[in-house]
Amino acid sequence: MSNDTQRLIIFILLSGAILFFYNLWFMPKPAQKTFDEKQKLQPTVAHETSTQVIKNENLIKTQKFISSLDNEKEYSLENELVKITFSTVNAVIKSYTLKNYSDKINNNAAGTDVELVPNKSSFSYLLLQSQSININKQPWKFEGIQKDGNYTKILFSQNIEKGVILYKEYQLQNNSYIINLNIKIKNSTKIPFALKDLMLSWGPNIHFLPQDMTKYKAGMGYQYNKVLYETKNNQLKIININLQSRENKTTLIEQQLKWLALKDIYFISSFLPENNENIKKYFIKENAGGFVDYGIIFNDLLINGNSEHTISINSFIGPQEYKLLKKIKMENAVDLGWSWLRPISIAVFYSLDFLYKLTKNYGVAIILLTIIIRAFLWIPSQNSYKHMKDMQKKMNIIKPRMETLKKIYKDDPQKLNEETMKLYQEYKINPLGGCLPMLLQLPIFFALYATLINMVELKGAYFALWLKDLSAPDPFFVLPILMGVTMLIQQKMSQTPSATPETETQQKILTYGMPVFLTFLAFSWPSGLLLYWSVSNILSILQQFFVNKSNI
Repeated sequence: MSNDTQRLIIFILLSGAILFFYNLWFMPKPAQKTFDEKQKLQPTVAHETSTQVIKNENLIKTQKFISSLDNEKEYSLENELVKITFSTVNAVIKSYTLKNYSDKINNNAAGTDVELVPNKSSFSYLLLQSQSININKQPWKFEGIQKDGNYTKILFSQNIEKGVILYKEYQLQNNSYIINLNIKIKNSTKIPFALKDLMLSWGPNIHFLPQDMTKYKAGMGYQYNKVLYETKNNQLKIININLQSRENKTTLIEQQLKWLALKDIYFISSFLPENNENIKKYFIKENAGGFVDYGIIFNDLLINGNSEHTISINSFIGPQEYKLLKKIKMENAVDLGWSWLRPISIAVFYSLDFLYKLTKNYGVAIILLTIIIRAFLWIPSQNSYKHMKDMQKKMNIIKPRMETLKKIYKDDPQKLNEETMKLYQEYKINPLGGCLPMLLQLPIFFALYATLINMVELKGAYFALWLKDLSAPDPFFVLPILMGVTMLIQQKMSQTPSATPETETQQKILTYGMPVFLTFLAFSWPSGLLLYWSVSNILSILQQFFVNKSNI
């Protein structure tokens, strides 16, 4: 079970169990009917006729550089958003830090800029290699840095054969997370030069290595890596990387892709080919213990004498900001729930973004959005609370007769259930009457959950007082306890007399047990999600209080 599925189950318990199943569980059940459960919701699986998975075979080999690290030199490019350090060893990215985001081991520690290269000693991030020739046998030559309009360029070169030079030119756009990589092979000889299985790769991993995962437990914000890609026919495929995996496997993809990416919950590294003409296939290499690389295998090249060939690949490496990814048609990389839920989640995101622009505080924006949503759901909630109030009145009226039935049929639960249902019919009590309005609210709750959990914009977002990061847990557990207390109040306010001793026991367990259970789970949840849930609970309590006090 993936982390997303586990979190979604928790959320369903939090919302659905309390708002819907409460009435369903604690009312007498009519005679059971058998049914054939043939139709179940199944995940959509992308057509994979051109995808091949090879286990226990190391088809994608990484060449080891021969040059001494004593000869290594480092050079940097930076813009308003990132600072990138390049190494002459393999001409790769050695460090990639984000200026606007920080990591904290705990809430009391000073934050450090987010580093997306987790293994600086591997020299393998945007690594170029070939199976036919060792192109990294010596340090690459630094050719210089040049500013050109909206770009800053850095150029490296490598003599791979006499008269044949390989160039790697990185271009960093201003105020952008996009890197343009131009790979040029220049053949100055008179004879053709062949280069087979040229590969470009990123890895291992992004942001954290497997052993780092235990250090950072800031809520749900550090789920492990996923590899995902989108095909030309708009099919999205996701591969969850397993920390407990004990086998190596390589996935080869021969389809044309819009993009291929590696991500955790907040940050992403990707390849965005300008065209697929130079690409033979893509690969995803998973190693035991949760290590993963991904990359591109280019078509075999034959460069004629006194000619050159250039391959261009773009990479987006940075935060999963929805609006930024939408500009480059990668918005589907942001996890916003099931496909049918995404339109609602997107609406929630843009609403929260609009409110943030007005308030300049995501905590205030979440509170305002919660108020707006509760106002939008006022009528269905009102109908539900009215029905609940009416049912409580009727249950109090028939309580003496129910107690009599319990004594008469104490040894015959089935007969007790039948007689209780007749009593409900006589007084027109419908246990499920208030459930439909609650069901209508669930898609909005799911969308809020998916959005608040996955918004990188909440990382490091300050609200007030001790809540300095809305993506991290509440360090003093105020919000989890507030959520639990308000949940308990809601349970007590909606409580109705039990029809049977069995349901009375179940009712007590749910009334007290569920809030306590979810409160302990919430100690590790992001405070932004708990802020929404606590405020929503308070507003629900106020609405139900006024309904209960009214003469309606």
